[in-house]
Amino acid sequence: MKDFYLEGATRIAELIIGKARELKATDGAVLVFPHKSVDGDCIGSSTAVVSLFRTLGANAWVCMPEELPANMSFLGVDDLLFYPSSDFGVSDMNVNGKKYELAFSVDCSEGHRMGDNCRIFELYDDALDIDHHEVSHLAGPLKWIEPGASSACEMVFYTACRIAVILNVPLSDIIGQRTAKCLMAGIVTDTGRFTYTNTKPETLESAGELMELGGNITEVCYNLFDMKTPSEFAISSAACSSAEFYCGGKLAIAKVTSEMFRKFNAGHDEISDVVSRLRDVGGVEFACVLRETDGETIRGNLRSKTDFDCSVFAEKYGGGGHKRAAGFTVKNKDIDELAEEIISEASKFL
Repeated sequence: MKDFYLEGATRIAELIIGKARELKATDGAVLVFPHKSVDGDCIGSSTAVVSLFRTLGANAWVCMPEELPANMSFLGVDDLLFYPSSDFGVSDMNVNGKKYELAFSVDCSEGHRMGDNCRIFELYDDALDIDHHEVSHLAGPLKWIEPGASSACEMVFYTACRIAVILNVPLSDIIGQRTAKCLMAGIVTDTGRFTYTNTKPETLESAGELMELGGNITEVCYNLFDMKTPSEFAISSAACSSAEFYCGGKLAIAKVTSEMFRKFNAGHDEISDVVSRLRDVGGVEFACVLRETDGETIRGNLRSKTDFDCSVFAEKYGGGGHKRAAGFTVKNKDIDELAEEIISEASKFL
């Protein structure tokens, strides 16, 4: 672990140990909040944090904003997940019979990125947080914000390392095989299998240690990147084939309509590879995939290569993310009109 991670990892480790003892004494519970449109990093980090609390004897669950994608079922984390009802957080504040006393966010720091779970998260002003997005205006003693880290999972790994040191136990007592697999999933997701510029020497060292702890990188990468159902293969191929290029080939955009999902009998998560495939086309600097997720909602996924800042662009539509990868969700927009708007806006920077 690099020295510049040490302070934040130690601080959060001490908080987790202290809060776990308090929750154990009161039989209370912590809810861990990932962002909506879940991915490998937010699921990996949130389930790992829950596992840390449970290892320390406290009740903990991930407060899920949506169903776990099918390609993540291999993680085997169903027992760590909690799906709140529409009125949860208004009255009894119980999580599986335990009083919800603590909120902990991972891979995001702001409630508006958590979908409907925002209403629950924002009931607590003193939430703990681990995040690698640039949100320095939210910095505080309960938060570890580290934009230099490859992923929230890398940060949770360092936190677990510090917990092991503080408690003077082997790291394998803190990170079991399942947790190692979950943390590996987040790291390979946010580094693009160690090909993105956010991959640092310490990132590779962390992945190596996770392999020794049981994080099977071959299994993780196959399930997250390579395995395709017939419907996923069909709709991804159709989406790529229908993509259009603008700005002298620097902009690639694909529209995936509800009709396409019905035609190929595909789920909304089955085109996750399309935006990266478009970004990888020679000459493309910025790629955008728009997908209709229901009658009123469109999800946008953005990727870039060099100077184009996806996170700034996503903010125009109420989203966010990283410079090279970001996303947003809009409602009550026509997908063709939205595409034309994005083409017009993006052309100003390409």
